[in-house]
Amino acid sequence: MKKTIILTGFLFLLVPSVWANNPDSRVSQNARPDLRLTDSLQDNALGEFDDQYLVDSAYAVDDDIWRQLRLAEEYFAQGVAANQEAAWEEAQLYLERSLKVMADLDVDTTDTSPEAKRYNALLNEIIADYRLTLLSLGTLPEDASPSAFLEKLTSMPDIAATATVQMEGEQRPVDYNIPIVLNDKVKKAIIYFQTIARDAFERYLQRSGKYIPLMTEILKQYDVPTDLVYLPLIESGFNCRAYSWARASGPWQFIASTGKLYGLNRNWWYDERRDFVKSTHSAARFLKRLNDDFQSWELALAAYNGGPGRISRSMASQRTNDFWELDLKKQTEEYVPFYMAATIIAKNPELYGFHIEYDDPVAFEVVTIGKSVNLKTVAKLTGTTVDVIKDLNPELLRDVTPPKVREYQLRIPVGAKDQFWAGYNGVKPAYESNWVQHLIKKGETVSSIANRYGVSQYALLEANNLSIRSKIYPGKSLIVPMPVDGGTTAEVEPERGRHSTAGGNTYVVRSGDNLSKIAGSFHTTAETLRKMNYLGNSSRIYVGQVLKLPVDKKQTVAKSNKNAAPVASKNTQSYVVKEGDTVWDIARRFGVSTATLRSLNGLSNSARIQVGQTLKIMGSPMAALQNHLTYIVKRGDTLHDIARAFGTSVQALMRTNNISDAGNLAIGTQLKIEKE
Repeated sequence: MKKTIILTGFLFLLVPSVWANNPDSRVSQNARPDLRLTDSLQDNALGEFDDQYLVDSAYAVDDDIWRQLRLAEEYFAQGVAANQEAAWEEAQLYLERSLKVMADLDVDTTDTSPEAKRYNALLNEIIADYRLTLLSLGTLPEDASPSAFLEKLTSMPDIAATATVQMEGEQRPVDYNIPIVLNDKVKKAIIYFQTIARDAFERYLQRSGKYIPLMTEILKQYDVPTDLVYLPLIESGFNCRAYSWARASGPWQFIASTGKLYGLNRNWWYDERRDFVKSTHSAARFLKRLNDDFQSWELALAAYNGGPGRISRSMASQRTNDFWELDLKKQTEEYVPFYMAATIIAKNPELYGFHIEYDDPVAFEVVTIGKSVNLKTVAKLTGTTVDVIKDLNPELLRDVTPPKVREYQLRIPVGAKDQFWAGYNGVKPAYESNWVQHLIKKGETVSSIANRYGVSQYALLEANNLSIRSKIYPGKSLIVPMPVDGGTTAEVEPERGRHSTAGGNTYVVRSGDNLSKIAGSFHTTAETLRKMNYLGNSSRIYVGQVLKLPVDKKQTVAKSNKNAAPVASKNTQSYVVKEGDTVWDIARRFGVSTATLRSLNGLSNSARIQVGQTLKIMGSPMAALQNHLTYIVKRGDTLHDIARAFGTSVQALMRTNNISDAGNLAIGTQLKIEKE
């Protein structure tokens, strides 16, 4: 990580700039994200709780958000490990998986909540290591994320004077309906496409055949240059599910706020930014407005990437309206020639050495339905596969069409309409396994319902098209988006036999828990748990958090968790810290985990031990002779949780148990945990 920190400073100039004063100033994957959720979720996420409720029973909040953050962290850990071993392509794979998880999360990053703090910190770490990986990659593989495209070009040094654009045969005249030049910056981008990014760009060109005919016809409706149809080549690679760390999405890479301004809505069920028809209409309108404002397509494209506000201020301070004379952020300066180079090649690919077999143009029919239907059912009715239905409807985020939408327009394969309608009336409304209906009772709030089911408030609000200020009423129903491995009923009592980790007197917070319930399970009080874990009256606990528990002679840790096989001794002894000792050394010497040692002595993860300090020890030097512990994976576990509980690392668990994918952890799996 030391190398990463050094390079992060070096790469500071690559970080997307901060734009202000204009809601339209952020749109592309290279832009700073709009950090405010559409419906003003910047209010305190627990604003509906009263003080007494917080004091008595701090609920485990944002179950799904924390679960996804832990998954992103596990992929990140794999990427870091690959970076350290100079396995750059493997590092890119895992870091992009991590970025995808982060991009799909809706967290109000301007909030001071634990979710927002962890999200921001983790995202910054991922981006730093991702840029390190891109700098080290010799070429971009075929499946490279579009996010890597401009980032890699920006990090390239200027091309040597001897470098030339490679051409095959004679150059024939090509018509452009947007200004195109062939200067040194454009040549640099062409050479980049022909060399470092060749595999990826070939794949993007191939995929463009699927959407260019349809998108071209839409652009014509708005009287904008049809050559703008090549912009998704550098924004998304014509991948409707493309994402970026700027939280942009879709073929045209809209962020949420700009997308909403141009008619693209999103909630828990769908995201219209990913729709190849709807987003193209919005992009055409937005680009037309930019050109009307700047009276220059070069400046309009620069504003699409860097933000209208920044371009306007640069023009005013530098007293020029010539894009090529403006001193802008390096990324924006590269963006316009990058687009021009992509357009030049796309118009005449063979000349530049690209021999492409284009995907067939997308074709579909539209049916208007009035009930939620499972996509598996749609595929069966139309004689196709679920993947085909998802490709035709990329805005859908779940395996069902949105409930409570009276006239939802669903795309199906051409020629399948009669077959679909023949079976549609006999199809019952879909009730996907990961969502349930909740009948609102008197006195309930969005917060209390979310916490009762152990789900995120954000997800609950989005699933029901509600804002943080929306009122709910008894007798009405809410859709509750349950976690994939969650239950389907409310008010599930925590299991009394699962309240400890293998490390000793600690407990990993689970979905549906609250402080009062945990305290009752261990014959103590919520106030005691607050004091032991340094929790204030307004502090929240979260799923996955490790809580320190008081020693209970009536209910030992070993009895309360039969899934784990701890080796801690029943007898507690003392150890005086000697010069050169570390927590890791002492834990290994006595055959316990570092988590156990820290928990027993009230040490935080960052706390340092001092020479002469007396530590409590559960275990003995003889226990260290045992080779390993075993642990059986439970529902909701992640490798990150298990590694933290046993004081080891995700990488060590994966290596010891021959795990290749940290995100694929089956319940019931018996893990071997080597002693540190």
